[in-house]
Amino acid sequence: MKPIDTPTKRRDNIEDTLHVMAALQSQQRLERRLAEALAAATSLAPGCALVMWLGDGQERTNLDALTTWVGRTLQQLGLDANRQAIPRLLAELERTLWAWEDQAWH
Repeated sequence: MKPIDTPTKRRDNIEDTLHVMAALQSQQRLERRLAEALAAATSLAPGCALVMWLGDGQERTNLDALTTWVGRTLQQLGLDANRQAIPRLLAELERTLWAWEDQAWH
């Protein structure tokens, strides 16, 4: 039986981990850029009023919460993080914010 080459195996595991981390960071950058585009399109107010509505409650700003919302919504809708997703995300965001406004008034 051939022995396992642990240094080579460790290096391969490290390389795999680095690739996964780079892909995750790239995804997060794209989600942030999409959130920035949506924020501009909707004139999203600065502050933190939407953190509990759009985010997980851990975000510091509305833009951070919107970024969390974008990532979650892309996954739920099965969309890729690219500019073609903007119209669908914008429609979903408007629906979400209208639902929030309706609840706030009732």
